[in-house]
Amino acid sequence: MNYYIELTVIDSPELTAYQIWSKLYTQLHLAFVEQQDDDGEISYGVGFPQYRINADKQIGFLGFRVRIFAPTEQALQDLNLAKWLERLTDYVHMTSIRAVPQDRVTGHACYYRTAPKIPLRHRILHQAKRRGISVEEVRAYFQDYQETKTAEPFVQLNSLTNGHSFRLYIGKTVKMQPQSGSFSVYGLSRETTVPEFA
Repeated sequence: MNYYIELTVIDSPELTAYQIWSKLYTQLHLAFVEQQDDDGEISYGVGFPQYRINADKQIGFLGFRVRIFAPTEQALQDLNLAKWLERLTDYVHMTSIRAVPQDRVTGHACYYRTAPKIPLRHRILHQAKRRGISVEEVRAYFQDYQETKTAEPFVQLNSLTNGHSFRLYIGKTVKMQPQSGSFSVYGLSRETTVPEFA
């Protein structure tokens, strides 16, 4: 990944940052869908330079910036984000296309879609029904299970297919070396990295 565009959510009295993120990520997703190949993959990856997780409080934070990475400047020109974000100009600041500052790269990361853990009570009911055994039997099986909450940050989206609301949870792993490959139509991947820099 050699080039990027940075988008910054602008503080607004009309919309919360969460509402702006929802609108912004919906438009990014639509732009990515137009660029997908026959396998439903794209060459664009996203990075969140302010991504943080507070494990003690079980809270995740995406921050207010997202970077869209591509291997070439032409690929970012082809994405034409100005067109996709034209209705959000009061809420999102977009930089021009920039080269990744290789001398400032501090590491590499994968940002990927993750799913929250099912609460234990739902898991017990599901397993009892699935296995045709009593809730008490399943509860006994899970007696030593320690339930943990999901801390990953998310963006609230609406499915363009069925209109249902859902949360796109975003996890992060740090990698020692860059890994090339493709991304989903959300700009996410468990294997392909994007550069990290201040």
